[in-house]
Amino acid sequence: MKIAVFAAVPEEVCKLSDIVNFMGIGRENATRTALEFMRKYKDEDFVVLNVGTVGSHAFPVGTVLSIDEITSSGMLFCDRPMKLEKFSSPLAQNHPSAVLFSSDSFVSPHVYTDAFLSEIKQKAGCFDMESSALYSVMSEYGKKYVSFKIVSDNLDVTIEVWKQRVEELSKKLAAFLEQLFAEMGQTEKVEFLVK
Repeated sequence: MKIAVFAAVPEEVCKLSDIVNFMGIGRENATRTALEFMRKYKDEDFVVLNVGTVGSHAFPVGTVLSIDEITSSGMLFCDRPMKLEKFSSPLAQNHPSAVLFSSDSFVSPHVYTDAFLSEIKQKAGCFDMESSALYSVMSEYGKKYVSFKIVSDNLDVTIEVWKQRVEELSKKLAAFLEQLFAEMGQTEKVEFLVK
């Protein structure tokens, strides 16, 4: 199985940097990176694996989540739902599932009004800034899309606090991914595509 792993920044994945494609922060950077990647690999058969950190009002910091669906503030204009695939390995099945809201801003009371936060909390359990764009590009090319995210905050911190926490959380996420790849490698060869 060929896997293209994507994360926003190296800090999110610790020692796995050599197998990860980095997008930068935000949907515009994710779109640009995905298009560049597809120019090189459009004819390859692979699964997209999006990993990294998310804020969440529903799960404790340090929880690894399996993302079921992505929504965004632009979903009113989207003609199809962003439903994700799942890896069949036991480890992949053993994590809480969540709907992810992807926005252009760090989701916190410092950025959004209480009314808007209340509304999106009803639609999603976690939040990031890249997933909807990466999914949109990859789905146009017919690529399967899987995502695991680790909760870095409960929508109660600034980006500076996120930067302080991410180093420790990335070790936990990297350990999960190493175990997942080892488990998958017992039944088939796993190969990573990097731009």
